[in-house]
Amino acid sequence: MPRKKQYQWQAHDDGQGQDFEQPSRSAKKRESHALQALGEELARLGPQEVQALNPPPELAEALALYARIRNHEGRRRQMQFIGRLIREMDDAEPLRAALERRKAGTMAATAALHRAEQWRDRLLSAPADELDQLLDALPRPQAENPAESDGPQTAAAGQNPRKGRAAAGEELRSLVLKARKEMADGSAPHARRAVFRALHKLLVESGAGSNEQSA
Repeated sequence: MPRKKQYQWQAHDDGQGQDFEQPSRSAKKRESHALQALGEELARLGPQEVQALNPPPELAEALALYARIRNHEGRRRQMQFIGRLIREMDDAEPLRAALERRKAGTMAATAALHRAEQWRDRLLSAPADELDQLLDALPRPQAENPAESDGPQTAAAGQNPRKGRAAAGEELRSLVLKARKEMADGSAPHARRAVFRALHKLLVESGAGSNEQSA
């Protein structure tokens, strides 16, 4: 009588001598903790942010209820329930991936704001004879890349990207000069805020808000 295999997974050998073990208890525990942590991250989001991730309806409802609970023990038990719902999903990876994409977008937006602040401070504090050089060093919007914009389509439309860039540069230079005068006079920072907004828009359009290195 043939001897029975000791483990169930051995009975499903693929015939090529490869045995596939089931996840160990510690691996299952790590994954359970990771899914519970995913639930905690979701619970920190606002209702619209949760909706944008397109979670299952029951999970969305559980997260909405968690946000309304104020009792500590009630929130703890509701969070455990949220974790259980995520663990019972057929595949939580799309939800996890959507959350990671959102986090990456948030980080990029924060980086763009930080870069705009850096450029504003440099433009407002630089010596007057270095201002034009700094303005020329600003990133160029992708739509104004000569390799992309000097083609037949642009010419047919009667557009000149270099003139557009020059006009934008002059407008920004004028704002910077007004902001520098505001600082010297100690007046309200209207132009300084306008400089920041213009720089942020420029950095986002150029794609340099999150990946440009500080000069």
